[in-house]
Amino acid sequence: MKSTLKSVLFCIAFTILFIAASFLKNLIPAEYERWAHGIIGTLVAFIVTFIFLKIDKRTWSQVNLVPDNKTILKFLSGIIIGIVLMAPLALLSIHYSGASIEFNSASGLVSFLLSTAALIPLAFMEELGFRAYPLETIKEKSGIRISLLITAVLFALYHFANGWSITSSFMGPFVWGLIFGLGAVAGRGIALSTGIHYAANLTTAAFGMAGSTSSLFILKENETMQVSGNHLQLFISAGLFVLAAILIELYIKRNNADKRYA
Repeated sequence: MKSTLKSVLFCIAFTILFIAASFLKNLIPAEYERWAHGIIGTLVAFIVTFIFLKIDKRTWSQVNLVPDNKTILKFLSGIIIGIVLMAPLALLSIHYSGASIEFNSASGLVSFLLSTAALIPLAFMEELGFRAYPLETIKEKSGIRISLLITAVLFALYHFANGWSITSSFMGPFVWGLIFGLGAVAGRGIALSTGIHYAANLTTAAFGMAGSTSSLFILKENETMQVSGNHLQLFISAGLFVLAAILIELYIKRNNADKRYA
């Protein structure tokens, strides 16, 4: 209970300080707003982590925040995993919405990657804020299942505090929080989960509406929708949740983890 309370307080502190510090991005030109958002969030997450580690008398390595020679490889592996997970979901959503896709002649792969590079610090700050100290602190005392569930709930509530609806927060960030969390556990740090997180957002950013100069593809909506957007999102979220639950159980079984918490 004490470890859970610490993690909850950590996430509350991170969320409040991040929201409070977000006014600083107004001092930055609009075209760099996402970079400012990610960098400010990362600095806040590092500061809060430093404070809580000092209180606990723990080290950065104890929450898997010391990079090693496999960090870059884990990040790149995470990107592949994220695309493999997100691309089919995006295509399924587009197909059943009745929209059509065409290549964006005003963009290219290099320009797309450069224009979306700010998604990396945006993903990193959230992984640092939820899948480092909070996840590792709960996991140490309560095991993988509980730590993933609690941090996923906290991740959803963080999005709710940032203006998302409670339904959207749990249909999206909560479910993805389980997957990102499993990535952090399996990767023994946030490099893998950051790659998955970045790739999920990158895949979404690849599809834009008419007039977009950065997306790789243009979506053209038809007059009639084949499936209600809300129903489709619910279907996709439910399927992703089931997949996350299966992957978590397979990981625990394969690695003989959580036995002492059973």
